[in-house]
Amino acid sequence: MSRLFYRRFHVFSRMTLMEDISTSRHTTIANSATGATRETFGPYVQGDADLSGAEQFMTKWDEAWGVHDAHGLALLHTEDAVTVNRYGTLLQGRVATEQALAFLHGETGPFGRSKFPPLKMLALRQIAPDVMVLQTGWKNPVMHPNGKPDEAQVNEMIVTFVLVKIGQEWKASQIDPHNVEKMDLPYANPGQKE
Repeated sequence: MSRLFYRRFHVFSRMTLMEDISTSRHTTIANSATGATRETFGPYVQGDADLSGAEQFMTKWDEAWGVHDAHGLALLHTEDAVTVNRYGTLLQGRVATEQALAFLHGETGPFGRSKFPPLKMLALRQIAPDVMVLQTGWKNPVMHPNGKPDEAQVNEMIVTFVLVKIGQEWKASQIDPHNVEKMDLPYANPGQKE
């Protein structure tokens, strides 16, 4: 790993991105080292990140997720992709990911009949020529411990994708979805306090 890459990663890792994903318009970037904040509207795109490539990836993801296409979703992953889902389950590799998605999106699976809103880009940064980190806002039905979703309640989520360019396509090498917890702290944006 080059020193320049490490330095850029280290500096950005000290920044916290918070988003009111109920409107997906207001973003507060808070630098934990200085306490300074900067407000922006729309997604935060750093440098020369491939915005159109990230948008194409999100569109393909939304289309496959919307029709519960486990194979189509799996094809958006690298062969060695790693996902730790919001329940803490570790999935290693495209094959394991497709098996899990086939269960979740199957006719009798917990998401088999669920409808999902599209991903909303929160932040995008290119950390190497063929590597991007894409953070998105999403809403997902609440899942009860018995594996049954509650369509009347949703979890606001942030899904982080590490995307790797293979040929002309961006594929997910790592995915980290997690629920957004509400908090009442000085650096929380208004949507986080509700």
